[in-house]
Amino acid sequence: MKDILVHRFAWALVVAVLSTPAYAGDDAPPTSNQRLSRTPKTLTEGGVVMTFDDRNFKDWIKALPLFDEYGVKATFFISGTIDARARDTIQQLRDHGHAIGSHSVNHLKAVEYFKEASPEAFLHREIHPQLKEFKAADVAPVSFAYPMSRNNAATDEALLKVFRHLRTGKNIAADKRLSEDNTFFVPAAEIAERGCLYGKGIDHTPSQPDRTYAQIDGAFERAAKNREIIVLYAHGISETGTGNFVTPEALARLFSKAKERGLRFYTFDELP
Repeated sequence: MKDILVHRFAWALVVAVLSTPAYAGDDAPPTSNQRLSRTPKTLTEGGVVMTFDDRNFKDWIKALPLFDEYGVKATFFISGTIDARARDTIQQLRDHGHAIGSHSVNHLKAVEYFKEASPEAFLHREIHPQLKEFKAADVAPVSFAYPMSRNNAATDEALLKVFRHLRTGKNIAADKRLSEDNTFFVPAAEIAERGCLYGKGIDHTPSQPDRTYAQIDGAFERAAKNREIIVLYAHGISETGTGNFVTPEALARLFSKAKERGLRFYTFDELP
């Protein structure tokens, strides 16, 4: 009987150890490797990943009925401290099926900070404190959006040890077609192999030449035809304003056109 009890105790101890996340301390968030058990399966359908940045909480909450109307789930990359207002917004967004990502504490340019200080200093100042606050709010972001799309190979290498996916962005020339720029399109089945994804900004659609309805419609047509995924990003959602925002009318049109093409709307949490 004693041998049986010892064996059972030893087995219980092994199970407990294997099921406990291997954190290196309170300041060390789980890495993407530690989240593999929750990684979604390989994707096969083309789609759109809608993302929104910063702390436009009032806009985002007000737009929830619009997202619900079209059955669109988005990823919201939050910057700054995860205070009471942020936690309340996160709860409402999650209640409607949306995902939450990290956008750093102080919205600093990663490339410049890596050069001026070090990768470790950037993680210590911009990433770990926010992830600790996210953890307290019962959120475990698997994705990070670069402030001002400032990234390079060094920043990607460091941050992909913490997150499953990163999002950056770039502009296209006014005389170029979005649908012809391969940077923005990833075959759905290959999305797991792309740690950092390039997003196309849609603030002020359709008034700017690189984000007219024709440009975005063409991108949706290509994504549907080739079973590719395209990432879009904006900031506020408002009829008017002085900063970066997209109107509810423009969003509704984009949602409708993507649906017409048979494109799925993915969150970053759903990307393998």
